[in-house]
Amino acid sequence: MKEINKIKPFTYQDYLYYKVIFQKNKYDKIPMLCDVKENYHYKKEVKNPHDKIFKDVLDDKKEVVTFLNRMLKLEQTQYALQEKDLEKYNREFITDNFQSIESDVIYKKKDQNIFFLIEQQSTIDYAMPYRILKYGMAIMESAINKEKLRQRNYKLPTIFSFVIYTGNEKWKVTNDLMDKQETLPGCKSETFANFQLMDVNDYTNQELLNKKGFLTKAMLLEKAKNYEELEEYLELIIKTQMEERQREHLQRMIRYVYKNKLGSKKYNQFIQELQVKQEKGGDSMFAEILSKKIDEVFEREEKVKKHETKVKKQETKVKEQETKVKEQETKVKEQETKVKEQETKVKERENKVKKKEIEIMQKKNAIINQAENQMIINMIKNNIDENTILKIINIDKNRLAKVKREMMVSEDGAF
Repeated sequence: MKEINKIKPFTYQDYLYYKVIFQKNKYDKIPMLCDVKENYHYKKEVKNPHDKIFKDVLDDKKEVVTFLNRMLKLEQTQYALQEKDLEKYNREFITDNFQSIESDVIYKKKDQNIFFLIEQQSTIDYAMPYRILKYGMAIMESAINKEKLRQRNYKLPTIFSFVIYTGNEKWKVTNDLMDKQETLPGCKSETFANFQLMDVNDYTNQELLNKKGFLTKAMLLEKAKNYEELEEYLELIIKTQMEERQREHLQRMIRYVYKNKLGSKKYNQFIQELQVKQEKGGDSMFAEILSKKIDEVFEREEKVKKHETKVKKQETKVKEQETKVKEQETKVKEQETKVKEQETKVKERENKVKKKEIEIMQKKNAIINQAENQMIINMIKNNIDENTILKIINIDKNRLAKVKREMMVSEDGAF
């Protein structure tokens, strides 16, 4: 088997980056360490004998330690893994929607949150990078100590993943998830959860003030530690050259963020200065009208937002009520179904009773007819005339004629 030159561990950064993908699959049940004998419940029967062999081999710690030291190039080093360093980790994770995520073998380094995930494949699987990601997410979620997560010295889990391929056709699947992901033209691909940071503390006040755009100026205002600094920064920003849209942003910040901190006097001063700068000619009247229009727009927006919030609350209540009604309807339908089932059973019993009654009646009529026929035969044999027989038995002539025919056909005249 060809060794992998560079093993990329599945780190906590990878977990953070991809966690949003798995929001619907929360791994609530924490797998336990299983260093003792384990009886796994296989949801899929392993039919391939080669797969069975590899699963048995990977249950042997000695074999696994040899494999890991070779793949991680730890052989003949002081960091080489020993059997005593590993303990088996439960390889099956049950999610809250009752779906099982299974891997072949997972080992954990004792006393450390370092995991070794080993998958054996006899066929090419182009979804393998995604599968490894899912397993890594499941292990990461199970291994994190959420109570210690925010502690400074808490070490986060790391997962090393391996795939042992035993198929005939050459393996053609990338072992790097990034190769399977979409790319943005002109941009260098980011490794998992890496991000570029813009920290306000990395810039001087003058740098924030001089940079193009309004964002850095807003950051400068947020940097203010007290009223004096806020007033100073506002004065500096107002003096800079800004586009009309940027001045509108600043007005909104002053009106809706800093108004209470500034007080009415300073608030009116800064708004007036902005209004004067609104037009090149300093048409303060036009700027004041424009400012009022902006205020009116924002007030309307606030009213609309409040109204939307109320509407959403009402919609939520309506949906809750609809859900309750649907639940009640479901219960009613279930009850109706049960009633129909009971009615069907009653009808079936009634049909059985009617059928039984008909059978009894038919048997009874057959017995009566047989007795009457025998009486008629006896009377005929005793030479009793037909009119007398018809009166005694109370039958019609057709019936009597039929009995006579049957009597003539019979060898001994008996039924």
